[in-house]
Amino acid sequence: MPSSPDLGLYPVTIEEAIQTVITARRQYHLLHTQVQHLSDAWARQHAVLLEEAALHRQTVQQVEATLRALAIARYQSTGSKTIAPGVRVRELTRLTYDPQEALTWALAHQMALLLDVKAFEQLARVTPLPFVTRTVEPQATLSPCLPEERPATPSL
Repeated sequence: MPSSPDLGLYPVTIEEAIQTVITARRQYHLLHTQVQHLSDAWARQHAVLLEEAALHRQTVQQVEATLRALAIARYQSTGSKTIAPGVRVRELTRLTYDPQEALTWALAHQMALLLDVKAFEQLARVTPLPFVTRTVEPQATLSPCLPEERPATPSL
């Protein structure tokens, strides 16, 4: 049963916290490298099996596509949605329309309106709007490689 890493007492200072992060990252990278080497070795050892599985997956996709096409053809000729045990046809309704006409209709009827949040927020960042409040929240970022940290060199 895997054990969780022992982090000891929580760090009290920034310097202690940095050292704790460096230690945790080194342990993770060491284990991750070991797992990656084992995974690569397994893939090399079972390359034939993996290739055979990929070919069979492709065959399954092809024969399923053929069965779907035959089912649609049967449905179109008979109108029956139940083709065979485990094979049914369902009808999907697709809508085709001019987005500009749909927007004009939605505005005229005050229905089906949805704010494009991404576009609005981009606009609100550069345009003062009386109903938008700006707040600044600090967010700490950590460098992927702290000054005292060097990438762990795995021993093979």
